[in-house]
Amino acid sequence: MKQDKSFTLNVQAMLAQRPATIDKADRLWEAAVLVPLVYTKTGRVGILFEERSQHLHWQPGDVCFPGGKKERKDKTLQDTAVRETCEELGLSADKINICGELDYLVTHLGPILHPFVGTIEDLDDIKPNCSEVGDVFIVPLDELLAQEPRKIRMQLANRAPQDFPYDLLPSYPKEWNRRKGYDVYFYQYNKHVIWGMTARVLHGFLERIKKEI
Repeated sequence: MKQDKSFTLNVQAMLAQRPATIDKADRLWEAAVLVPLVYTKTGRVGILFEERSQHLHWQPGDVCFPGGKKERKDKTLQDTAVRETCEELGLSADKINICGELDYLVTHLGPILHPFVGTIEDLDDIKPNCSEVGDVFIVPLDELLAQEPRKIRMQLANRAPQDFPYDLLPSYPKEWNRRKGYDVYFYQYNKHVIWGMTARVLHGFLERIKKEI
């Protein structure tokens, strides 16, 4: 390509057309969840969790926050968190007050997850959608703050396929190659186990409360 100052100006104009985003070549998709703060009938602050319906094909019975995949009709990821919470808990949007957004997660096997913290003022307004939600329960915030979660270190590894160009990279390993690890947290409350991405979001929220409030 011939060197020309107009080319660099064109590149500059191209890059100015939109802000940089995460490269989604690995088919990453965006989702949002709500960390719902509630006030119990005894006046304690609690966090509401869902137990996924046993009829669901993906992770039936697991504990989660309300949320899901961003849809075209959602203008923002906050809209996604509110819409999904309304659908799953039978609420109208005016019953949810968004406090703000937590750090988002770029997961290894699933979505780019955007967590929002919000309040649900009246527990009597909650009418769970039984096709998606098997049960809801509330854990007092002070009990979560006092709990030291169990933690394990998961390992990620990859292995090249048979058609990998070893002729170009003869030293590349042919067996499983351990790449990195990540922490998985486990919180317990009565019969419930909170783990996976839900526990990771929860852990980040609790750590911020401990350090900043």
